[in-house]
Amino acid sequence: MNILIQTFIALAVLITTGSYAIADSHFYKIGFVNTAKVLKQAPQARKVEDRLKAEFEPREAQLKEKRHEIISLEEQIKTDKSISSTTRRKLEREIRLKVSQLKFLEQEFREDQNLRRNEGIRELQQIIAGVLEKLGDRGKYDLILTEGVSYVSGQIDITEQIVEMLKLLPESSEDSQ
Repeated sequence: MNILIQTFIALAVLITTGSYAIADSHFYKIGFVNTAKVLKQAPQARKVEDRLKAEFEPREAQLKEKRHEIISLEEQIKTDKSISSTTRRKLEREIRLKVSQLKFLEQEFREDQNLRRNEGIRELQQIIAGVLEKLGDRGKYDLILTEGVSYVSGQIDITEQIVEMLKLLPESSEDSQ
């Protein structure tokens, strides 16, 4: 009989706690944004890329011209059999110097380009964060995830909504980058 009373009390406690949990339960609204996809599709991202291309195109052309100079000197050494050994050594030294300078300029170019690209991405991430906050408030989301998610169902993926909101932003906020 003692076991029967203990079982009855335990069952009553379980039923009571379960009903409180059901009464207090809140269904959370969760969304997920694929930031890589947003960075590819957002018009602001294309503007950043276009701006970077315009900024670095002249330097890239200079590097290409310097590469062509080196190739021309190498061809001259290979094809012109009548050049003296002194001239050949002088040309080879000039080629080594130009190659060394070119490597330095290419490294400097890549570093500058990466630095500017990262600046553009940071600015774009700030714009995206603002749009996420607006959508979170307007859509009454409890949680919006962006990175480090292993699986996302199509029901909570709001990436397209973010891209569409970015497309609707006025030009002035894009140009302030």
